Amino acid sequence: MDCSTATLKQLELLNSIYDFVRRSKELDVQFVESSILKISQRIDGHVLFLDAGRLQDILMRTDADGRSFVQVNFHDSLKILITERLIGFKPMSRRSAAPGGAPSQSVSAKLPRVVTTPDLMSVLEALEDAADSEDRDLSVLRDLFDSIVCGAERVGFDVNREKAWLLPYLGATPGYRANA
Repeated sequence: MDCSTATLKQLELLNSIYDFVRRSKELDVQFVESSILKISQRIDGHVLFLDAGRLQDILMRTDADGRSFVQVNFHDSLKILITERLIGFKPMSRRSAAPGGAPSQSVSAKLPRVVTTPDLMSVLEALEDAADSEDRDLSVLRDLFDSIVCGAERVGFDVNREKAWLLPYLGATPGYRANA
């Protein structure tokens, strides 16, 4: 039974998102309830559930190469970008998300504005390369990985599998919790 408190406008926004995503060859979409969409990325199998009740508005946009995408703004000030291939989101440093926490300048300066879940694999590969090299300072890469994981979780992705990938590189990272 659908217990959503979504307004008619929010349901219309959700339908617009559905119409955009259903034309994609790299994303799968279906209504699991009248007010909840399930969007799956084929490239890595990650799933995001969109509840119409969280939607504030959407913007149909075009990137510099002329490709269309949807910017989805939520009531809690979070946003995602849905392209024809992936769902993008803002990485989030745990330090800046914690009360009184100040983000590391080295990490904040290196964070891209938008990331995707496949970026986790790229950072993991960079961690593997760095671990095998003479330069053993892995902290920036660990922080980048963690920022992508935190951002993914905040918008609704389940990234527990990816957290487990990082465990071999956590020897010098006190306080990291794989289930955080």
